[in-house]
Amino acid sequence: MKRLLLCVAVIAMGIAWHPASSAAGEDEEGRFKFGGSMRGRFEFFRFSEDETGTKRNTRGRFRYRFRLDGKILINSRANFQFRLISGENSRSGNQTIGSPVDFGPNIISIRSAMMVLTPWPDGKLPNNKGYWKFDFGRVSNPYVFKQHCKDMMLWDHDLAFGGMGTQFGYQLGGKSTFLFNTGYYQIDENSSDPVDPYLAPVQVGLVYDGDRTKMGIRASYWYMAELDSAFIQRGVDGEGGVTPSAGNIPDGLTGSVYGGTLRVVSAQAYIRRMLGSVPVSLYGGYSTNLSAEPSKLYPGIGKNANAWNAGLEGGSKDKFMLVGMGIIYLEANAFPSQFVDSDFLDGITNRYGPILYLSKQLFKRTDFNTQLFWSDGIESNNEGYYESLLASERVRLQVDVLYHF
Repeated sequence: MKRLLLCVAVIAMGIAWHPASSAAGEDEEGRFKFGGSMRGRFEFFRFSEDETGTKRNTRGRFRYRFRLDGKILINSRANFQFRLISGENSRSGNQTIGSPVDFGPNIISIRSAMMVLTPWPDGKLPNNKGYWKFDFGRVSNPYVFKQHCKDMMLWDHDLAFGGMGTQFGYQLGGKSTFLFNTGYYQIDENSSDPVDPYLAPVQVGLVYDGDRTKMGIRASYWYMAELDSAFIQRGVDGEGGVTPSAGNIPDGLTGSVYGGTLRVVSAQAYIRRMLGSVPVSLYGGYSTNLSAEPSKLYPGIGKNANAWNAGLEGGSKDKFMLVGMGIIYLEANAFPSQFVDSDFLDGITNRYGPILYLSKQLFKRTDFNTQLFWSDGIESNNEGYYESLLASERVRLQVDVLYHF
């Protein structure tokens, strides 16, 4: 609670730093902006027999995902943003055609709903030297690169955090910008227990946005504290969670089955260069869990604390097409499994695999996308890895048509 009060005080002081006044010429028009997307998908799975002797049936399915985004301007220093999404899974939002049975309806849930405040009008620093904003509520993840690379090593991009944070960017000169992001996000609120698990990340970065070269790097410190046994169990087999997950070793993620503190450091970088008229991007990242410990419940299992990714992509979906390839390697205790990408690794740690992807703009605001994933287990010589090995050897193909509106 003391940490929460401190965060509230810091944000309050930041907002109050600059005297409140209306921006010159501030009007009442265009206060509402809406957008979103609708995606139709065919998905195909082909499974091989895994190390547990299990082989699932090959299958295909049709799915859709609906999103409605909104932004409401309150004044030049305050706005409200939200996203409504099909389904209630905390990650994908995909809905399978044929479920629920007998044409039962699908639900719409709130993925994000956040109040955004800025010390200066329109969120810009004086003389347009950058930006500074604070947000509160159910907020979108500001800690991943959303362009120029597949920044999927630790976080599923669809996750939205509950809490408060601040994002700051300052132009150093030329086309370089320094980034600083931090916040306080509550993972669970235990009404009958004084322990409330929370996330308090700190991230610094630098991006360069040149005409023919673009570069970015971010270094992050992920601090999760007051974790309880229920949090650990959700990472082991998904029990009690809102989304499928598995792979963490019960006493390996933090060194205790009862929870404790998790400290992870990571870095992600990309460089994008125009080769003639074709943009080409190279990206990669590395992460390690500083809190991971060898298992005592399953002797022989080490820390399993590391993750890395790398990839290459080129082209542009609107001029010809964008094609890319990458790989992710995620050890069992590299990160809580309930937070990792649900498409690539099924929300499961102790897995690795490559990805091939292609994107083409068919018409204005209409895209064709396809992704092909291979995955397999990393470690298999101990029963502690059982949950992560189930159906680990598989090929997953996704073919999408996406409308933007």
